[in-house]
Amino acid sequence: MSEEIVKEKINWPLWIAFIVILSIVVNIANGVLYVSGIACIYGLGTVCIPATMPVLAMLLPLAASLTGKFTKKTQSLAYLYLIGLITSMGMANAGGMSGWMALPVGYTYRFSVAAQSPEWYVMRETWFFVPLEVTRVVKTAGTWNINWAGWAPAIAFWTFHHFAYFLLGSSLMLLFRKRWIEVEKLPFPFMIGMWEAPSRINERRINIGFLLGILIGFSINLQILLTYLFPWWPDMIGWRANNVSPNGCAAVAPWGNPIAWQLGSTIVAFMRWNMQPLNFIIAYLAPLDISFSMWSLTFLLMILAQIAYYFGYYTGIFQLGGCCRVLGFAGYKLSPTWGPPYYWSWLCLVGGGVGLVAMIIWRSRDYLRETIRSAFGKTTMEVSKEPFSYRTIYFYIIGSCVVFLAFMVSLGSTAIPALVALLISIVYIIGESYVRGLTGYAYFQERAMWPAWPFKFIWPQAPTPYTNDYIWSTEILINGVNTAGAGVHTWAEATMQGFALASRAKVGYRTAFYLMALTMFIGLPISMVLRVWWFNIMGARAPVCGDAGWGCAWIVRENWNTKIPGPDLIALFLVAGFIVVAALDFLRMRFVWWPIHPVGFLISGAAREIWTGTWTAFLAAWIAKWLTLRIGGSKLYEEHGVAFIGGALAGTLAAIFIGIVLSAARFFIPF
Repeated sequence: MSEEIVKEKINWPLWIAFIVILSIVVNIANGVLYVSGIACIYGLGTVCIPATMPVLAMLLPLAASLTGKFTKKTQSLAYLYLIGLITSMGMANAGGMSGWMALPVGYTYRFSVAAQSPEWYVMRETWFFVPLEVTRVVKTAGTWNINWAGWAPAIAFWTFHHFAYFLLGSSLMLLFRKRWIEVEKLPFPFMIGMWEAPSRINERRINIGFLLGILIGFSINLQILLTYLFPWWPDMIGWRANNVSPNGCAAVAPWGNPIAWQLGSTIVAFMRWNMQPLNFIIAYLAPLDISFSMWSLTFLLMILAQIAYYFGYYTGIFQLGGCCRVLGFAGYKLSPTWGPPYYWSWLCLVGGGVGLVAMIIWRSRDYLRETIRSAFGKTTMEVSKEPFSYRTIYFYIIGSCVVFLAFMVSLGSTAIPALVALLISIVYIIGESYVRGLTGYAYFQERAMWPAWPFKFIWPQAPTPYTNDYIWSTEILINGVNTAGAGVHTWAEATMQGFALASRAKVGYRTAFYLMALTMFIGLPISMVLRVWWFNIMGARAPVCGDAGWGCAWIVRENWNTKIPGPDLIALFLVAGFIVVAALDFLRMRFVWWPIHPVGFLISGAAREIWTGTWTAFLAAWIAKWLTLRIGGSKLYEEHGVAFIGGALAGTLAAIFIGIVLSAARFFIPF
């Protein structure tokens, strides 16, 4: 990474005004796009999983670079990137129970519907409960006479939720910034890919690889867009024929591709595959050994699961589609990834995740020891590049933990569950941010089955009756890791991505941190208020989740008691997963030829990667990158491979922008 410039002149009132205006405009625009129906892939928040792209982080500096007025103002482009990064991550994805449509409106409506059932009455005792007579307006014709007093608790709850995790996540990233960026030199694939196009255009460094990337990225994504908009448009790449979701997940089911279903009806662990170009683009930038490990171990799991099937496991599994197998909707025992005899995903996400974070801390032990000594003034450790002194950083971490615990107690959590939530949140924050910085891909994501596993030791069986202690101690984690913008690790990974960009663009780390914090604390409350306003005035025209109440939640007694393993098995997963990751790490350090990277193993069993079928993206990207290095070495990769990816992302963004314009037009003139 490049050396950074410490002293900068920045017009703070101008940038604060820009944050306010941007937050208002893009949130209203996102509401329009949501009603138009394809904001999941053509929106202004985050698009695509598990390689999640914060659209504004690239759109703002790219648009500015095209004006030709920033050739001597590269830092201003970086400021736009940082503001766009936090704004898009705050808006999150369009749908689901943790995105723009859900927080605070959709989730709160679901909450108030559930609380009508006697067994969930206890939720009415929380300070953030909103009565059904207030929330049901989202199912009517809509109104401009908004009950702001009624909605205020929900707005405050979700704003404080994100604020608490921003404080916790950003404080930890301040501590690990130097270690990850300057010592380990994590590649941060998404940052590199998104910054490549604005910087090349601004500096007029255009080459064949970049132009070819633009052409291919734009052509493929324009084809996808037109397939969505016009049923008569020729399905030239099979997007419609394969029943593909906006994230590129191709269904392995009777209604999907018949060849894929034939394979899925024969191979028990052939459950999903992926066609989303963004996932392929980012996988190309991931380290080669991780890509190889991911797809090869996925193949190994398919073989092992097939052997287990012939030995009597997974009886009746071919009556389930790939989605139900992946997410364990029929219980963990009927899932090749969650169930016996391998418990693959449990090993990767429970013991493997704890093992990963333990190794990160162990390898950083000398560094962390020096930061502590520096905090007490007992070392001459270089701190001039840090945004703040280590003493300030440690006070920030401690204060953030206190704020988080206070927030949990306000939800109804008692001391031990609140402390467990804090500790496991730290594990998820460090693990997700590290893997995202290393690969560009998600790791600790997806709400199905696993996120609240530590609470199985506290509540082996769901309590009768339900308590707010149980409900919110578990749900804050389950919903909070569902997507990149859901909250738990959102702000840590965004902060570290911002620091990586600051290093590359020669922006002071303190300036970068202040810009991200201002965008967070100004922009997010504006976004929350505008979401309530939008869904109230639109009513049922902008549908929200929640009609089913709490019935399908993983904390419901039937799901918690029967579909998730008990504490005895969870303990086994914790120990076994830790051992597997430690062994893989030892072998990789001991033998140069050892091909399996521990992180490749972890994401091979990560719920988000399996759910989206991105083993296909890693396989194709591994082949492409291997050929690139084989033919032209690192020179070809650096000069044309990375340039191609930057161009492909720019072409993708151009198609997204066209989709945004057409979606907005369709809001006013349906077609």
